[in-house]
Amino acid sequence: MDIQVADEPETSSAYGPISRVERKLTVECRTLSIQISRQVPHQSRQQSRISRRSGTGWWDRLCRVLPLRKAYDQHQVDHADQEAQLEATADELSSLKFHLDSVDETLTKFGTSRIQGLEDEAIKRRRERDGPNVLSSSPSRIFLKIFDWLFSGFCPLLWVAAVFVWISWKPLGNPANPQYLALGIAILLVIALQASFSAWQEWTTSRIMASITSMLPTETIVTRNGTMSKIMAADLVQGDVVHVRGGDKIPADLRLIEASRDLRFDRSMLTGESDAVVATVNSTDENYLETRNIAVMGTHVTQGSGVGVVIGTGDSTVMGRIAKMTTSKGTEKTLLQIEITRFVVVVASLSLVAGTILLVMWAAWLRKSYPTFLTLSDVLVNSTGVIVAFVPDGLPICLTLTLTLIAKRMQRQNVLVKDLTTVETLGSVNVICSDKTGTLTQNLMTVVHAGFLDMSLTTDELKARYSSGQSAAVQRLYDTAALCNGSTFDSQTMSLPIADRRVNGDATDTAILRFAEHLRPVSQAQS
Repeated sequence: MDIQVADEPETSSAYGPISRVERKLTVECRTLSIQISRQVPHQSRQQSRISRRSGTGWWDRLCRVLPLRKAYDQHQVDHADQEAQLEATADELSSLKFHLDSVDETLTKFGTSRIQGLEDEAIKRRRERDGPNVLSSSPSRIFLKIFDWLFSGFCPLLWVAAVFVWISWKPLGNPANPQYLALGIAILLVIALQASFSAWQEWTTSRIMASITSMLPTETIVTRNGTMSKIMAADLVQGDVVHVRGGDKIPADLRLIEASRDLRFDRSMLTGESDAVVATVNSTDENYLETRNIAVMGTHVTQGSGVGVVIGTGDSTVMGRIAKMTTSKGTEKTLLQIEITRFVVVVASLSLVAGTILLVMWAAWLRKSYPTFLTLSDVLVNSTGVIVAFVPDGLPICLTLTLTLIAKRMQRQNVLVKDLTTVETLGSVNVICSDKTGTLTQNLMTVVHAGFLDMSLTTDELKARYSSGQSAAVQRLYDTAALCNGSTFDSQTMSLPIADRRVNGDATDTAILRFAEHLRPVSQAQS
């Protein structure tokens, strides 16, 4: 039987699309795993960062006066700071030894019982101590964002121009000229338009990081006070005894204390590998991220069942640490942004110099030689006109629209752009090398045809032969596909077409299960 892999550019799994945030978490988790395994001494790492930051040569001192060199140096410092933060997070995770404890030691350490679970009093104390099992969001800093929207780029020049025009209208205007009032209002409208456009662009990019909450389950089954019950995942605390089975999302970091032989986890969200990980009760690796007796928050249970003790909730989980690290990372300027910043500085300097020259000429010459030619308010408005004339008001909008058109064109070529500022950098890339399995594909498989000893049949031909009952080989193939299969259909999606139903299981078993259902309902064969 041949199984065809659906090669699509958008990453997904058997449980739904994998977002761009999950891809970013994959990179961070891989880097953390390598950092923990290597355990480079702190002192040597700090010395290497200091040596990278320092540059004592005459060429370095000369180049620091250039804007591009300054931006590059700042990028090096930010990169070193990010490495330091990454190493600190890796050190925190490497200090966790829950996976090395035995089952009895784990239960004793968290004051819980496999049969009884936690009591109400212990749950209340731990919830007050640790808070809810949710990932905290980064501070919005809305006032700083508004300030940046209103005073970035050419906006400071426009504010100066608006102030000059307004004071030229009143109190300097005698009599007050209503045209100056209209000009001041027009300048303020331009500032508001540019700020609104910047706010819209910020909002579109912030939605990506907000999608991280969709990775977490909403309900889970726990043992409390000796009884099993379903609770909200946000109500979990350390020491809770959680039951998981195929199709579930792990609600918190768990130390497995029971695991069926077929219990497997899909860690592709963190590792990028599509193969399911076989779960165990005992530790299999010194590395906390590599051992198989730890179920990481947000990963999937592909099949089997198990029981685990909650060892981390909210921001103390692996997911929480990585999410905090990725959201706290500052945005780096691209080459296009650096060039635009330099262009803004040059244009602003020229416009201020030209406006200042006009004021000086009026004060030193025109005001004395031709006292009735221009009043003070007229001079201020004319100088403001020169300043505003230098400013390309439509530059931010034109750049954004141009980059958006390029992003749309790249999307038609199956390239998804997360941030518009990266379009210019992506445009200079010739070759992208990437691990294909589980990263660029949808992790979906489909049975195309089945090969027998003397022939090869498509799925439609197989269905026709099975319906006629003329082929014993096809009947045997169907029995094997329907009965020897570790995947199951989600009962809530049975009313949907076969291709749209949710399946709990790995990609291969899922494809074979859908193939068997195409020939005949699997429930009839299993009954």
